[in-house]
Amino acid sequence: MNDQTDHDAEIPLPDITPLREQVLSKIKKLELLSSTGLWILALFTALSIGAHRNFDFLPQLSEGIRTALGAGPPVKYINWALVLYGFSAIILILTQMANNKHPRGALAHFGYLGAFYIFYHFSGGLSDNFWAVFAVGLTILGLQSYHVWNYYHEKIYEQTEVLDELNKLIE
Repeated sequence: MNDQTDHDAEIPLPDITPLREQVLSKIKKLELLSSTGLWILALFTALSIGAHRNFDFLPQLSEGIRTALGAGPPVKYINWALVLYGFSAIILILTQMANNKHPRGALAHFGYLGAFYIFYHFSGGLSDNFWAVFAVGLTILGLQSYHVWNYYHEKIYEQTEVLDELNKLIE
């Protein structure tokens, strides 16, 4: 029996350094992905600053283009669309969170919120409805950002456990 133990001790362990490096690389990638929600929030904040200034930094559309686009939709319709979109987006994000699904849609939410600012701008109701869009946007993108952060930190935790097990093999 002692002869068998001596034989097992002579078998070298495979080099797990490439595997460790792969896990470390994956953790770094996940850490970068976990902050994407904050970048979308920052982008939305920049857009909101521009909207609050009534997009005065952009060139004015010519009368021909404005005539071709036509009048903006009535503000009351935009208000209803904002309420419907806000509730739908919140339910969608909460459902993704509850099912621990991969977070999706942050750029789409940014685009929809930007469209609401633009619709209000062309309808002449941006100054009266700015805070509504801003509050809905912060709520949706804040939830989305939390979901992104939480999802990727769970993945980081899983990879950290794998790394700990690999480190135990080295020691």
